[in-house]
Amino acid sequence: MSRERRQPLRVGTRGSLLARAQTEQVVERLREAHPELEVVLVTIQTTGDLRRDVPFTQVGAKGMFVTEIEQALLAGEIDLGVHSLKDMPGELPEGLELACVPPREDPRDALLTRGGKTLVDLPPEAVIGTSSLRRQAQLLAHRPDFRLVTLRGNLDTRLRKLDAGEYDAIMLACAGLNRLGLEGRISERLDPNLCMPAVGQGALALETRQGDTKTRALLAPLHDPDTADAVAAERGFLAALNGGCSVPAGALAAVRGNAVLIRGMIAAPDGSSVLRSEATGHRARAGQIGAELAARLLRMGGEALLKG
Repeated sequence: MSRERRQPLRVGTRGSLLARAQTEQVVERLREAHPELEVVLVTIQTTGDLRRDVPFTQVGAKGMFVTEIEQALLAGEIDLGVHSLKDMPGELPEGLELACVPPREDPRDALLTRGGKTLVDLPPEAVIGTSSLRRQAQLLAHRPDFRLVTLRGNLDTRLRKLDAGEYDAIMLACAGLNRLGLEGRISERLDPNLCMPAVGQGALALETRQGDTKTRALLAPLHDPDTADAVAAERGFLAALNGGCSVPAGALAAVRGNAVLIRGMIAAPDGSSVLRSEATGHRARAGQIGAELAARLLRMGGEALLKG
């Protein structure tokens, strides 16, 4: 263990099945790296958890799944917050930092259907459940005949609605299904050229207070520099759009050697227009490269699309 610690490491997490599963996976890796470390999980309800029946676009809050955890960090009630990185706004509150980004899971979107149908197999006017404007826009751009219906609730609820025939298909993230051992439910993993993922999708964000060098040292063995630089490019893209997780935009970056390549998308919510472009440069400028890509897409007409 990299340091002595009299008090246990207090780890904040949402209470959902997926949030707890991915937090427990982080804790398992921490204990492997530091066998004597004592860890206490602290479950925190967020705005997004409390308003499951309301569409994301009506909640009206950036960081709806992270704010309460960040408040607990700032108040000293926890030492570490574990988030799905895609839930995090482009900028962090003053006093907090993104201390560690573990290796990324599959960033793609997943299509789930009854009988294993793929996107091309779905009938005309198929009903698809999704809570994401980003997914809705790209699906409608591909198939304008689809009927997109808001889907909220926990994972079990969503799967039950699909199995009961309320939807022909639903959209979820591959990463969450993989982490829960439910990858067998995936009918199709969608190509990012068809459905660009959300910024940070598939990655985790381990957040601490600025200056907490002891906790950062504990997290060091979990950090993956390639994932961190890729999501830095994506977060630079999101910050330049001044957007949260409900913006109909997406980006996916990858690091190859010293270079980072990022592809980005901005769409009209109804899918009538989808703008795509890409940028590349040295990984040391990952955030700036993402911001430059966002600026390019805004000049191409993205600003008007985001304003609706």
